[in-house]
Amino acid sequence: MKKHPWIWSFSLLFGSITWSADEATCNDRLVAALHECERIVGSLRADKAGQKRLFAPDGSEFTAEQGAWLRDQLNLILEECAGGNSGDAARRLAEVQELLRRSARLR
Repeated sequence: MKKHPWIWSFSLLFGSITWSADEATCNDRLVAALHECERIVGSLRADKAGQKRLFAPDGSEFTAEQGAWLRDQLNLILEECAGGNSGDAARRLAEVQELLRRSARLR
């Protein structure tokens, strides 16, 4: 089965659009941090088709599995904020930020 990276970009964009309607249930600090994480995760690209490594413009490197996990976590954060569960959203966001920081440090 051939994977289409544009599907992930579209789903991330769609999540960002729906996020703007739901962000009132999470505090401003969480919203700002989430948007920054969305920017980084949305920029992840493989150098070649089928490659198992993803790269961010800042040089951070992730496995394809980590990239999928990051996207899934961002979607779950959006759902939790929409449901008024800002505590779980903040916990998940901290996990995402930790992976992003760890990857940036390993460069």
